[in-house]
Amino acid sequence: MKPRELLLAVALLGLGAVLGVTVDRARRPVASTANAPHTPTAREGARAVPALGRPPARRTETATPPVDRLTDPAEPPLSTAEFTIAFAAARLESNPELRLRKLLELASRVVPGDVPAIIGLFEQLGRRAEREGVLATLLNQWASADAGAALRYAQQLIRPAERKSAVASVLAVWAEADNPAALTWAESLPPGPARNEAIQSVLTALADRHPAAAFAALQRAGLAAARNGLPEAIFQSWAAMDPATAAAQACTHLAAGRQRDAVLQLIASTWANSNPAAAAAWISQQPDNKARREMLINVAGELAVTDPRAAVELALSLSAGPGQNQALGNIASRWAGVDLEGALTWVKQLPAGPARDQTLVNLSHEWAQANPRAAAEFASTLPPGDTQNSLLSAVANQWATADPAAALKWAQSLPDESARQLATSGAFAVWAADAPEQAAAALNSLPPGPARRSLTLNFAASWAEADAAAAAQWAERLPPDQQSPAWQGLLQVLATEEPTPSPDGQPSLAERAARGWLRADPAAARAWIASAALPAGVKEKLLGK
Repeated sequence: MKPRELLLAVALLGLGAVLGVTVDRARRPVASTANAPHTPTAREGARAVPALGRPPARRTETATPPVDRLTDPAEPPLSTAEFTIAFAAARLESNPELRLRKLLELASRVVPGDVPAIIGLFEQLGRRAEREGVLATLLNQWASADAGAALRYAQQLIRPAERKSAVASVLAVWAEADNPAALTWAESLPPGPARNEAIQSVLTALADRHPAAAFAALQRAGLAAARNGLPEAIFQSWAAMDPATAAAQACTHLAAGRQRDAVLQLIASTWANSNPAAAAAWISQQPDNKARREMLINVAGELAVTDPRAAVELALSLSAGPGQNQALGNIASRWAGVDLEGALTWVKQLPAGPARDQTLVNLSHEWAQANPRAAAEFASTLPPGDTQNSLLSAVANQWATADPAAALKWAQSLPDESARQLATSGAFAVWAADAPEQAAAALNSLPPGPARRSLTLNFAASWAEADAAAAAQWAERLPPDQQSPAWQGLLQVLATEEPTPSPDGQPSLAERAARGWLRADPAAARAWIASAALPAGVKEKLLGK
């Protein structure tokens, strides 16, 4: 994940935590005018709130809507009178989703200077999503020109959940415009959850530009061990700018444990994207523990793109076992992407064992795509097992994509019955998905037996998912002795739907499949229908009762 994407996820998680507080559904009386922010009295339950540490400078107003408006940029701004009329009309919309969309669109067309005059109208809304959405949109408009006034209004809201979400919304706008001032204000709040949320909201905006300063502020607030993803986001941004310093700071200031391991993984991965050799050198100096092994596995794959030999040496520094095998497998797949022949030469000289098996599995896709015949020939030299099966499956899939007839012919030529069935099934599945009519014709050319029966059943089910009518016509044209698995595959897909007769009075496709199967193999068909998890009425229709 990129640093900006992770920071956005952190911001959304933070806002989600704020919005998750249970909201009192009781509604306050609507004031006769909304020209000024409502100031709660002590009797109304208002609590004392700290003043702004340093109010942000008021911006010169223009009638130009904000860039992030929900509407088309061509939509004109609304006057207070126009908004009031349109707002009342939008509230009458019966569709909740459309009503919310209309309300947000209208709120986004209010110019910042007019927000104080109409923001009180949000109190007329009853649904939580509408109240919070309209309030946040209007406050964001207001904060873009005068964050101080917008924040003061947000602080005076009565409902706790709305107050918290409103403050967070305004604070995010202020933090983008004047982060030092916003941070000063957040740090001036009394200790508690509200202060922590405010600080983290401000630092989310700061982390992308000045991660070192963001982490220092996080430490001052005692939030370096926060479990909301912000420390990770800060260090990932830091690693993109100065990975060595980011790594040193993480090792020094984060307590040993899962969080530090996760942060170091992010730093190592980010570092490896820009300079895998330097990242590998740093990892090699770390204590031999689980975190180091996991970092090494990831970085070895990145290093393989530019220096595969060095990547192999790095992987071999791990103790023999699953971790080393995984690292070598990552190297094989990344190396094959840039130099398939070099990767193959290296893999083929590895001693037989789990490490070579892992590397073969990881590069099988690239090899089968580039040269399926060569991959097939090599697969035939392997002993039966998971590694051979993986390579055979990759060959069948990739070869059938380019030349399904040739792939099927190769699969049928394999001497081992298990390998032949596996490769035939893989090649036929690709062909059936791309050209079912051609695959149906090829199916008839296969020798009779359990393998063809299984292919017929699976093919019928697959075709029924895409085009049940065409699949039923194909099944009806089959010789009687080949119809049973075809009808079975069709019925297994179609029986889950209520067998409704067609408009012309003809039986449904499910009923046709059931009748076809009952004709071809009555005992098997009746046994399957009886044991299937279907309503009794559906079973009766399928059995023709």
